[in-house]
Amino acid sequence: MRRVDGANLNEQADGGPGDQWDDALLLIVDFGMADMRELRSAVRDRSRSWGLTGEELAQFVLAVHEGCANAVQHGGGQGRLALWRQGHRLRCRITDKGAGLPPDWQLDGHRGPPEVLPSRGLWLINRVCEQVELNSDHTGTCLLLSFRLPAPSGG
Repeated sequence: MRRVDGANLNEQADGGPGDQWDDALLLIVDFGMADMRELRSAVRDRSRSWGLTGEELAQFVLAVHEGCANAVQHGGGQGRLALWRQGHRLRCRITDKGAGLPPDWQLDGHRGPPEVLPSRGLWLINRVCEQVELNSDHTGTCLLLSFRLPAPSGG
């Protein structure tokens, strides 16, 4: 796993300047199959530092792991993950440089006739995350996840 510095996330903040919800970049790394365990631990540790605990923490880490596993398995064997806090949400962008998804692929992972089961990874990601965006073409795939953080304690 190789940490990447100086990336521009090109995202707008939910909170105003100086409030306790200012954007915070937590992690940007390039990863491959050999990095999955370390990557999962890094995502868990940084997500925990912003207030996710228990079942919510486990669900978010699993959703990110599934997205990264898809990038490795279907996107050329490697990917890039960016994790940041934006306002009241944790955001995660997973990109790869694979051939992209087929044109009839749907965000819920379902492709083809109704009797064909959807991809379990995308199905799980959709059920766990507050918002999921998927963009794919012949140059690769970008998966953007959003997960609501608990309100800060103490008022």
